[in-house]
Amino acid sequence: MKRAFVIGMVMSGFILSAFAVTGCSEELKLTVTPVKNVDNVKIKELSQVDVYCKTGICQFELVANQQANVTVNMHYSGTRSFDKIEGVSVTGKLGSSVMIQDENTFTLDVSGDTEPSKLQVVDYYRH
Repeated sequence: MKRAFVIGMVMSGFILSAFAVTGCSEELKLTVTPVKNVDNVKIKELSQVDVYCKTGICQFELVANQQANVTVNMHYSGTRSFDKIEGVSVTGKLGSSVMIQDENTFTLDVSGDTEPSKLQVVDYYRH
């Protein structure tokens, strides 16, 4: 069973929320759907997603209703972040926009296309 994490305007249970209003456009809505080894997804602030993956290798889908730059922070648990992202593989239109920022953070541009992109993130020191 897939659980989808929607970043919208309401926070309730597993539906996580945040919104950004830019000009006259509608609010930014991101949907993060775990595919493999994702334990949880949390929102720190607008366009910033925390993904929790205790194995160090996980897959999830990401889709947005409009263009935005999204920051993804990778964690093993609430007390331990990824040690060093080995790589981020993207199937879909977002692949060329991935930029590794530091040991556990990367950014990517989302296109606002309704077709989700599938991401796989691997920690170099996974266990």
